[in-house]
Amino acid sequence: MKNLELNLGKPCNNRCVFCATGERSRGDRGWMDVAEAEQALDRGRREGAAAVGFVGGEPTLYRDLPRLVRCARDLGYSRVSLCTNGRRLARPALLESLLTAGLTRVALSIHSHRADLEDRITRRPGGFAEKLAAIDLLTKARDAGRLPDGLSLNTVLHAQNLAALPRLAGFFGRLGMPDIRFNFIRPEVSPDQARRWVPTFTRTTPRVMDLVVHNETVLGMRLTLADFPLCRLPWEVLANPRLRHRYLGEPQDLETKVAMHRPAVRGGTKRFDWQDQRVGLLKQHVPACDACAARPRCEGIWRGYVDLYGDREFADGPTVARALIAG
Repeated sequence: MKNLELNLGKPCNNRCVFCATGERSRGDRGWMDVAEAEQALDRGRREGAAAVGFVGGEPTLYRDLPRLVRCARDLGYSRVSLCTNGRRLARPALLESLLTAGLTRVALSIHSHRADLEDRITRRPGGFAEKLAAIDLLTKARDAGRLPDGLSLNTVLHAQNLAALPRLAGFFGRLGMPDIRFNFIRPEVSPDQARRWVPTFTRTTPRVMDLVVHNETVLGMRLTLADFPLCRLPWEVLANPRLRHRYLGEPQDLETKVAMHRPAVRGGTKRFDWQDQRVGLLKQHVPACDACAARPRCEGIWRGYVDLYGDREFADGPTVARALIAG
């Protein structure tokens, strides 16, 4: 299924310390015009997209979002999703308007199971409580069949939640959220804070293995891992076809084109292929990758990570790949 990701603008009601959207300049503070958004939806459908995701910033702040959801359904999009921090979905009237318009899926961005840490990350006291209230409404809607394409968490894996990954998964699983995607943090943190939030892969890989073992033996949830160079995932996962299929996130991603509000661009909309953007601009391969048999299937490493920690952790990548292939 081809997917259109419609980025309506950068405005947000959070100020997350590691936000990958980056700082908002004066020119980025507005929203895509609704007529322009409808044109982007029409173009995406004509180009073969059957799924659309509304993202931002925080798309629930967009006044005409229910109108765009209805437009997408009228154009024939079978899957209409929303990636949101969830705070405004604690308002029953807003959620109802989106469901009535034809919303089929919601992904919530939550990065801790602890209220104090989540509110410190978002710099919005009380935000975690709003998200829990939204989860309550959303799980009821899903269980009533009103979110046929599912409900999931979109969680940044960072240094402050690393040791608690099994507890985090279990907490949200008990709230009726058994589908979590863990995305390794994109190093967009200020240089003085980077090492506080961005863990090394040397630290991360054993903790990820703890999560996998706990999920396989206790939780039984749908957990996926994304934005890892393949050689830094636990070799036990890579060597097992069933676990690879279950836990690797990128192979499950839809082919995605992005239409993004950018006032500085002629016409106000920037368009690009998301997978190409990740590999060609946001990530990099290091010299050791040249000898790695897994390179054709590996997106590489966030550029900011290499700037922060260097590339010595990846020296054994080719050896790992050869051992797995031989096995």
